[in-house]
Amino acid sequence: MRSIAIIADDLTGASDTGIQFRKHGLTTKVVVDADKLELFLENNDVLAINSNTRPLKNKNAYKKVYEISCTLKKAGFKSVYKKIDSTFRGNLGSELEAVMDAFEAGLTILVPSYPDNGRCMVNGNLKISLPCDEEIKDNEEIDVRHDLCYVPSILQNEMTRKVALINLKTVNKGSESIYYDIEKFKKEGFQVIVISSFAVTNEDLNKIAIACKNLPQNTVFSGTAGFAAYLPKVIDLCLDNQTHQLKKDKVLLIVAGTYNHITRMQIDKVLSNTNSALIKVDTNKIINGKLFEEVQKTIKDAMELYNTQKEISGSLIIAVDTLFESPDKMYLLTNKFSRDVAKAIGDIVKGLVDKDIVESLLITGGDTALHVLSALNAEGIDLQEEVLAGIPLGLLSGGKAHNVRIVTKAGGFGSPTAILEVMKHLETIRNT
Repeated sequence: MRSIAIIADDLTGASDTGIQFRKHGLTTKVVVDADKLELFLENNDVLAINSNTRPLKNKNAYKKVYEISCTLKKAGFKSVYKKIDSTFRGNLGSELEAVMDAFEAGLTILVPSYPDNGRCMVNGNLKISLPCDEEIKDNEEIDVRHDLCYVPSILQNEMTRKVALINLKTVNKGSESIYYDIEKFKKEGFQVIVISSFAVTNEDLNKIAIACKNLPQNTVFSGTAGFAAYLPKVIDLCLDNQTHQLKKDKVLLIVAGTYNHITRMQIDKVLSNTNSALIKVDTNKIINGKLFEEVQKTIKDAMELYNTQKEISGSLIIAVDTLFESPDKMYLLTNKFSRDVAKAIGDIVKGLVDKDIVESLLITGGDTALHVLSALNAEGIDLQEEVLAGIPLGLLSGGKAHNVRIVTKAGGFGSPTAILEVMKHLETIRNT
């Protein structure tokens, strides 16, 4: 069976989108390394592929996504969902054009909104609303809806195909009006149609999905994980359930390798509400050439905590020290030394997996997740369910941590209590 393939430009995007299809019972695998795509082409309904193209220049991103798309087409996939970043980072137009070229698609429907995570689009303008913690609700920096960009212009600057916009006025009228405008734009020669969506209840996404049911089979759908959740309505997918059990003698390892104030809030909530242990990774030592020493010290400290606090009721948290410092220092780190720090985080997790103390992983940040899975030689993720909006749970496939549960979370996703809620969910599964 060849249901649908997802192409995302980073690992967390592949996971949070793929889980939307796993919720409908489809066998869904995340392909960590697109160069190994050939290994996953059999016996999977849905493939969610990490192209890892966000850091690339436009031409290089186009080339890689085009090659991935050609491989999928040759393997018999008829439908593709081009996942985009919910804040419009990356090579969006170039990669979308690559998919359309490879599949000879005459139409793309792009829905950038993700209401469950505070992303919406009003008449072409992408907006983001960050979660507000009750304790800091007076902080204007947190509870503000920001205009990020005008979506049609960004796409048109990277594409040769004509880009059109369906505004909220049409969406509010319902599915028939949306479909009418799609057909009108097609006749006028537009091949990429961006559709606005605002409703916090996902009502707009449902209307759009219904409007798309009668579009040609080779239509390329694109957007965030939010719209992906409605694609089963469009392509008539089926439902089943699978369950797995967790072991009871190991720990949840939470890994945070980059600065993000939302992740910081979430970890603070974990520390203040559970008996979790925190180990900070000294980034200064890493950038000053002492990577190996810091990796070994962190593993040693973690093992001491594990051996002396086996009744930890929460988790073991490995986080870069810059998460608890100023964003300015993290900016310098991100732009000059991110690869070294990411490698160190990956080596630390690998060392703890080798010590056989890790029951499950929660990794926040796409680059961090990719480096950790690379260190573990993981080949993919067998998606199981969505714990919270955009936060999927799966089983690692291949490598040192085969069948270990993993939750991946983009740094900016979730409420201040999101990681706490994931922990409670894993505990529920553990006790089942």
